[in-house]
Amino acid sequence: MESPILHALMGGLFTWGLTALGAASVFLTREPSRKLLDGMLASPPG
Repeated sequence: MESPILHALMGGLFTWGLTALGAASVFLTREPSRKLLDGMLASPPG
């Protein structure tokens, strides 16, 4: 059985990675399309 601390660490790293990916997409696109912006607004609640 795995440690709950390891699960918490893995979950934290996973969410950090998704946040970093979303932030990088903002900085890497010069003119984001309307569809991309709509998708970025829709993804956090889902």
